[in-house]
Amino acid sequence: MIFMRYSDFEEDFHSKDRKQGRKDRKLAQLGDRSKFKKTDLTAKVAEILDPHLKRGRVIAITGEGSWVDCEGVTYLCSLRGQLKKEVMRIKNLLAVGDFVRFDPAGEGEGTIIQIEERYSVLARTDITGRKEQLIATNIDQVIIIASFVNPPLKPALIDRYLIAAEKGNLHPILIINKVDLLSDASQEEQARFREFLSVYELLGFPILSLSTKTGAGIEALHSLLVGKTSVFSGQSGVGKSSLLNSCFGLQLKTGPMDQKTAKGTHTTTTARLIPLPGGGYCVDTPGIRSFGVWSLQKEDVLAHFTDIAAFATDCRYKDCAHRKEPDCAVQKALEEGNLSQLRYESYSSLLDEATGGIDNRTKRKQEPET
Repeated sequence: MIFMRYSDFEEDFHSKDRKQGRKDRKLAQLGDRSKFKKTDLTAKVAEILDPHLKRGRVIAITGEGSWVDCEGVTYLCSLRGQLKKEVMRIKNLLAVGDFVRFDPAGEGEGTIIQIEERYSVLARTDITGRKEQLIATNIDQVIIIASFVNPPLKPALIDRYLIAAEKGNLHPILIINKVDLLSDASQEEQARFREFLSVYELLGFPILSLSTKTGAGIEALHSLLVGKTSVFSGQSGVGKSSLLNSCFGLQLKTGPMDQKTAKGTHTTTTARLIPLPGGGYCVDTPGIRSFGVWSLQKEDVLAHFTDIAAFATDCRYKDCAHRKEPDCAVQKALEEGNLSQLRYESYSSLLDEATGGIDNRTKRKQEPET
């Protein structure tokens, strides 16, 4: 971890004019990823926690304000003006799951003064692509829910969640819902599903296949959730709320699939922290149709795709992107059927995202055959 200090810029400051020096320092600070870590933000907000303030946890954030639970009593809180002035590359200073210190102000109301340091976070890139959007914080595991037919399976989306989980210090669990539809699926869809299971299980990711209609796998999911704080994530229509209802007898609102677009409807509109019978909590989040990993780097992609990295050691060039470079061992493995096409497609998609769709390395001319 590299922390930027004034001395790092001292030589540039004296070798250039003062105006240019200030510009360079600003650009360098913007490029320092350590500045934008969640722990850095919370440490700055809550360097010394005030013991005289009430301590609570954010259970929902709505247009009215932040709902904070404190010893079973819910307070509708606003954010202290000083916190709002924090200039960071972050869309929301507060997220569901945050532990906060607040000052009660009237019956059932209060003002959030401090935000405690977070031990984990699930985040994404906001719609502008310029800021980090926090989805949930201080959680143990992320339950990544997908289906393989309705809506169709999207391995690249699952890999985005897996990378985000690793970056945010979260344990991921993959859930494939609606397996009752497997018997009516096409041969192509069934083959894609089998390939997905075999590849991702081999890579060591925990996968649970289940169905809310038949009840298959529901007890196993229940045991994974009790006593833990989890966040349910996935695209619209995969059945996040239905799974929670089946596991714990809840009455969360659910909705049908849009048959024209094969996309789910947004029945959950606000992330909220739900206490679970038997212990534990779950954050039910709105479904998404795209998920960009915040500050995704090429190194993050390469580290995630260990199956591709295993072949990459035999490539001619150390910085091979495994696209059209000569003597690429990854392409050879793909052609010979030793590497999953499904995994390669997901890798390519994420590499494009990390590099802005452009391979920044020096383009090499194809060498003539001899």
